[in-house]
Amino acid sequence: MRTLLTALLLTGASLAQPTVAPTPDQVGPVRGENTGDYNVVNSFELGYRFRTVGGDFDSYRSTVNYGDGIRLLGSSLTINSKDGQGRFFDEIVLTTSGLGNDPYESAVLRIQKNRLYRYDMTWRSNDYYNPGLRTGGATSPHLLDTIYHTQDQDLTLFPQSNIKFFLGYTRDHQEGPALSTETLFGSLIPGNNDFTLFENVRRIRNEYRIGNEVKFFGIRLNWTRGWEDFKEDSPYVSGPNLGLVPNNTTTVTSFQRNEPIHGTSPYWRVGLFTDHKRFSVNGRFTYTSGNHDFILDETAIGTARFGAAQNQQVVTFGDAQRPVATGNLNISIYPTSNLTITNSTAVYSIRMVGNSTFEQFNNATLGIDFVNFQYLGIRYVSNETDINYQPTKVFGFYGGYQYTNRLIRSQEDAIVQGTVSGPNVNQTNHLQDGTFGIRIRPIRPLTILLDSEVGRADTPFAPVSDGNYHTLGARVQYKLKTLTLSAYTRANYNVNAVTLSTYASHARTYSANAAWTPRDWFTLDTGYSKLHLNTAGGIFYFANGQAISGEDSVYFSNIHTANLGARFGLKKYADIYLGYSHVQDTGDGRGNPLGKPVATSLPAFQAVQTFPMLYLSPMARLSIRISERVRWNIGYQYYGFREDFYAGQGFRSNTGYSSVLWSF
Repeated sequence: MRTLLTALLLTGASLAQPTVAPTPDQVGPVRGENTGDYNVVNSFELGYRFRTVGGDFDSYRSTVNYGDGIRLLGSSLTINSKDGQGRFFDEIVLTTSGLGNDPYESAVLRIQKNRLYRYDMTWRSNDYYNPGLRTGGATSPHLLDTIYHTQDQDLTLFPQSNIKFFLGYTRDHQEGPALSTETLFGSLIPGNNDFTLFENVRRIRNEYRIGNEVKFFGIRLNWTRGWEDFKEDSPYVSGPNLGLVPNNTTTVTSFQRNEPIHGTSPYWRVGLFTDHKRFSVNGRFTYTSGNHDFILDETAIGTARFGAAQNQQVVTFGDAQRPVATGNLNISIYPTSNLTITNSTAVYSIRMVGNSTFEQFNNATLGIDFVNFQYLGIRYVSNETDINYQPTKVFGFYGGYQYTNRLIRSQEDAIVQGTVSGPNVNQTNHLQDGTFGIRIRPIRPLTILLDSEVGRADTPFAPVSDGNYHTLGARVQYKLKTLTLSAYTRANYNVNAVTLSTYASHARTYSANAAWTPRDWFTLDTGYSKLHLNTAGGIFYFANGQAISGEDSVYFSNIHTANLGARFGLKKYADIYLGYSHVQDTGDGRGNPLGKPVATSLPAFQAVQTFPMLYLSPMARLSIRISERVRWNIGYQYYGFREDFYAGQGFRSNTGYSSVLWSF
C-alpha cells in the first residue's frame, strides 16, 4: 500500500507539471514551406541533458530516472499535399520525444492518402526500475530493472468510404534482470532463512487484428477478429547462498526454478451504432477464448536449521481455458430538446476451466503433497437508467438508478470419474445504486454542479469492496473572458463487512484551480488540492500456527498538492516559463513510526499506519529566438523527495538541459 501511494503521489505531481524538456515553442514559418506539390512544416530539438543526484539513487531511478547525454529531445514533421491529390500520399505526420536513451522514448507516425489508406504507428520504450519495498533505509532483496517496449501498427483501407477494412499488429516486450526472495525448508517454522533469487525477465505479447466496418441506412457495423499470444520464460536461479538472516544455519547449495507460461487468446469484437434525431443506439460485444498452459519445476538443495540435508522438488502444472464474454447495449431517447433518457445494460462472464495440480515431492522422505484446482466462474449483469432534464437555461437536474447482480462459483478440488472431491462454492452479490445531481447557472459565467450517490451491496466480494457507501460532490466554475476559476469537493464513505473481517473508509477531496491570460505575452496557471483519507479494517491471520484476531489495520493520509506555472513572452525575442510542483503527505501528525499508534500494539502494524513524505519540483526554462528558424533553449529542474520516517530513501536531484530548436 505504501509503495502504491508513493507511486500515485509522484505520478500526480508529474501530471500537474510537465518536465522541463522538450521545449514547446514553435520555429519556422507557421504555414510551412511549399516543396513541389507538398507543404512541409518541421522542427527538431537536439540538446544535452545533465543531472546530479544526492541521497538514495535507487529512489531517484524509480521516480525520475533522467540521465546525462545527447538527446533528440523532440521533433515534429508534417507533410501535406497542397491539393489533396498527392501521388503516393497526402499526409505524413511524425513526432518523436526523448530519442537517444531517455528513460521515456516515443515516436508516432501517420501516413495517409485520401480515400485509399491510412497507416498509424506508435512506438514507446520505458525504463522501469523498481527497487522493491524497503523500510528504515534497509537494502531491499527485491529489484526489477527492465525495459518495456511497445508498438502499435494499424492500417485502414478506404478510410473515408462506407466500407472500410482494418489490419493491426501490437507487440509488447519486457526484459531485464530482477531479484526476488523465497523461504525454503519449512516455511511455517519460526526463525527460517530467506534466500535471494536472480530472475531473468522475459515477457512477450503479440496481437494480430483484422476487421471491417460497413455503413448502411444510418447504421454503422464493425467487427474485429484478433489473436493475442503471450509468452513468459523468466527463470530463477541461485548458487550457494547463506541467506539473509544472520547466524541462521539454513543454507542453500543450489536453487533453480523454471516456470514457462504460454497462452493464446483469440477474440471477436462486434459493434453496432446508429444515431437519429429522437434516439440513438449503440451496442458492443466481445468474446475471447483464452487458452493457457503452464508448468513450474523447482529444485532446491541445501541444509535445514539443524544441519539435516534437504533435497526438495516442487512441480506445478496445468492447462486451462478462460473464455470471457462481455456485452453492453445503450439506448438513448430524446423526447424533447431538453430531455434525455438513457438505459444501459451490461453483461460480463469469465470462466477458468481446466486442470491445475500442485505437487510437492520431498526427495528425503519420499512424501508427495497434492493440491488441485478445477473451476472459477464470475457472471455479472447490470442495468442502469439515467434521466437528464434541462427545463431552463438556469436550472437542470439528472438522476439514475443501477441494479447489479454478480455470481461467483468455484471448485477447488478435482473431478475424478464424475465424482467431485470437494464442494462447490457459490456467492451472489446484489448491488443497488442511485445517483442525483443538479446544475445551476445563475449568471452566464458561473456554473454550479451538485451530485450525490448512494449504494448498497448485500455480499461484497472482498473487505475493501464497495458495501454500504455514499458520495457527495460539488463543482463550481467561473469563466469570463481570459479568467477561469474552478473549485471542487467530494466526500466518499464506505462501510463493509465480510465473514472474517470488516472495513470502513472515509475520503474527502478539496481542490481549486485558476487560469488567467490577461495579455498575449503572459499566462498564469495554478492549482491546489487536498485529499484526506482514513481507512480501518479488521485483520484475521495465522502466525506460528495460531489464529490471530482482534487486530485492526488503520491508515491515515493527508495529501496536499499544489502547482504553479507562469509564462512570460518578451516581445518576439524570448519566452520564459517558471513552474513549481509541491506534494506533501502530512500523515496523522506523529513524529515517528511508533508514535501515537492506533488500535494495535504491534510495532510492525504501527509503522505502516501513516506515511508522511514530501516531494517538490521547481523548474525554469528560457527560450531565446535567434532567428525565425532557430531558437536556443536552456532549462533547469530540481527534484526533491523526502520520507519523514525513513530518511535513507530520500533524494535530491538537479537536472537540466541545453538545446537548439530549428526548422529547415
